[in-house]
This record gives sequence, structure tokens and C-alpha cells, in this order.
Amino acid sequence: MNKDPYVYEGTNVLINKLNIQDPDKLDQAESDFASLAISRLRNSDFEVHSIYDFLEIHKRLFSALYDWAGKPRTIDIYKAEPLLGGKSVDYVFASYIDTALLELQKEFKAIDWDAFDPSAKIEKVCYFVSEFWHIHPFREGNTRTSAMVLYFLIKKAGLHVNIDFLSRNGKFFRNALVLSCLYSASKTEYLLGIVSDSVTLKNENSRKYETIEGTEVKKYSYNHHTTDRLETIKKPADWKR
Repeated sequence: MNKDPYVYEGTNVLINKLNIQDPDKLDQAESDFASLAISRLRNSDFEVHSIYDFLEIHKRLFSALYDWAGKPRTIDIYKAEPLLGGKSVDYVFASYIDTALLELQKEFKAIDWDAFDPSAKIEKVCYFVSEFWHIHPFREGNTRTSAMVLYFLIKKAGLHVNIDFLSRNGKFFRNALVLSCLYSASKTEYLLGIVSDSVTLKNENSRKYETIEGTEVKKYSYNHHTTDRLETIKKPADWKR
């Protein structure tokens, strides 16, 4: 395994301000702090005007625990995905994150949200959320940050999203992001479907989101990122949106 400056020596536990070294206790603390921060953020006057505001969202969610909250990671990471047979999404290499964010920022600044009808707005929101998640700029906390990015982008587009519905189906949402970030094999219909339903309030009480690609969502278990197996993923020059 490659040296990971974000974890305590000999562990996969993230170095944190409370010096919690039990992984389960840290997961619980992270969940508690993030949930409180999400509530505060939703009730604030925060708005997104730039891709770089997405970094500020991460900072607000995780700064109580991590010194690096809101800062792009400095190492390359891998995360085994059950939906991909244990393979990882090819996240952007650390050396390319700044360039990738700048490219996405150029696209974001060119958007005139008033020029789109509601369905087109949802497609654009899904695009930016998926691209940001694919960059995976942080050592941890990318999906929760992306969910809040989605929330604020939908607001920016003049629509309303049922964030509680998304939260209840969080495992489906995350796996939908995985499937939307597979280059030529990407399947964007899952992400578009759940975001569309969260805006239109369709299928709230259906069993539609219990499976994805034939896999039961409830069986999904969270895996931490690692610096191992990096030789299996693409090199920076191979990353093309």
C-alpha cells in the first residue's frame, strides 16, 4: 500500500481533530457532524455561483473533524465498488484535479439556467453533479458533498428537490453516480431518474429504487477509499470527460 498522509500510521482511519482512532466511532462522529452541518447549510443563505463553491460545501460539512476539509486531495485513491465487481471508478488523479475543476468551471459559467425548461435543467444539474463526483476532489466526503451540490444547483435552476427522498435512497444515489462515471460505458439514466423523481415527487413510495442493475441496494456496504491497487486505474492523461 502506498503511503497515505491522511491516516494514522498502520491504519485506514483518517487523522481527525478529535483524535478518534476507532473506525466505527469516527464514522459515527462524521455522520453526526455532517448531518448537523447539512441542516445548518440548508437553512442558511448559501448559494452556488461557481464550481469552487462546491469546495466550500465540503468545508462546511467536515471542518469540525478534518483540517483538510474543503481542500483537494493530494494523493490518488481507489475504492472497490461492489457494483463494478470490486473495481474502482477511475477518479481523477490528484495532479489533475485543479485542471479538471477549472475545465468544469468554464462550462458552469457559460450556463444560462433561464434558457432551459425544467427537464433540461435537471439534465444539466445531473451533468455537473456527476462530473464533480467523478473528479472526486476530496479524500473522503465526496458523495455527501455532491448531494448538497445537487440541492443547491436545483435551487439555482429555480426548482425544488426533495432532499429527504434522496437521503432515504442514498445508496441508490451513490451507485447511480458510480454508473454515470464509466467513460464510454456510462449509464446516466439511473442518476437522471432519481433526481427527476426527487424534483417531481414521483415514485416516492414505490420499490423502484430497491435495486440497480439487478443488485439489491440494501446489500450495498460502504468501503473506505484506499491508496492500494492504484496500478489498476487510468493515468491522468487518460481522463477525458
